[in-house]
Amino acid sequence: MFSKLTRLVQPLFRRSIHISPKLNQAMGIDGNNILAESLKKQGIEYVFGIVGIPVIETSLAFQAAGIKYVGMRNEQAACYAAQAVGYLTGKPGVCLVVSGPGLLHCIGGMANAQVNCWPLLVIAGSCPEDHEGIGGFQEWPQVEASRMYCKYAVRPPSARLIPLHVEKAVRYASAGRPGVAYLDMPATLLTAEVDEDKVPLDYYSSEPVRLAHPDPVLVEQAAELLTKAERPLIIVGKGAAYGKAEEALCKLVESTKVPFLPTPMGKGVVPDASQCCVSTARTQALRRADVVLLLGARLNWMLHFGQPPRYAPDAKVIQVRLGDLPGRLRDLLRRLRDLSIRLRDLQEKSIRLFERPTTHLLML
Repeated sequence: MFSKLTRLVQPLFRRSIHISPKLNQAMGIDGNNILAESLKKQGIEYVFGIVGIPVIETSLAFQAAGIKYVGMRNEQAACYAAQAVGYLTGKPGVCLVVSGPGLLHCIGGMANAQVNCWPLLVIAGSCPEDHEGIGGFQEWPQVEASRMYCKYAVRPPSARLIPLHVEKAVRYASAGRPGVAYLDMPATLLTAEVDEDKVPLDYYSSEPVRLAHPDPVLVEQAAELLTKAERPLIIVGKGAAYGKAEEALCKLVESTKVPFLPTPMGKGVVPDASQCCVSTARTQALRRADVVLLLGARLNWMLHFGQPPRYAPDAKVIQVRLGDLPGRLRDLLRRLRDLSIRLRDLQEKSIRLFERPTTHLLML
């Protein structure tokens, strides 16, 4: 009777002392826990998904590492929830799904996040590598299928290198123009064990990149265009929000009284209640503007591609867009403001100056 009671109490006692599954150094650390610890190191807080073969233990490892795991009913919902968290926080939300159809159900959400520039990291299990080509469970070329909808799609070559690829995935998903990253995790990789002291968890961290200042010549050209403009217009896109330009842009609008037009995803950077907001006169504002300062937005269908008749044929556009690397937005706005019209930091990768037949476009 005593031995039977002991067997019942033992599991409860073990559970109460919260032993992490990765602490047995003699056994090393497996891919599930390497993945969990790597995500934790990169500041990931939320994972949405549906568990199944081979990611059941993966979800448990996430929770043991202190990451909030939210179980969903469908992979599509999980993918959209993860990208919503990414959009709201600026930090990639993670979607965890099973192999084959699990990832297939995410493709629509991945395309949506990529087009809308929302940070998202999708992690999918896949069939064991030694089952590929012989009819493995839910076998599918997942990396190839995901690549069209991602900034970064890869299968780590070994469990030891999982931290490196997690760091790259998080960095690509959130840096510059945010988007989607995909990590393919075969069952054999998740269960592979490595000596813990050989796993470079502390070597990789996605720190922000510090960039040089924008080209002062182009900044002066932009300032001159805006200073001489008779009907200037500022168009505010979501890139201005990603660049954290709220304070500087509000000061710019208040000091210069230049009218502004927020895009749907740029609302809130400057309050719509401002007397300079021209949302209700959008058509006239676009058609009459002679110089347009385009902040963190693209000249796509939403802005009529920057072409007549929606814009004046001789309109000049100063486009400051999100590039592949962050850092220029606030600095450029400050320089423009200092140069007579009081602008502020903007964000951009490449600096180019060119002309189009219908609209002059200065890209900073």
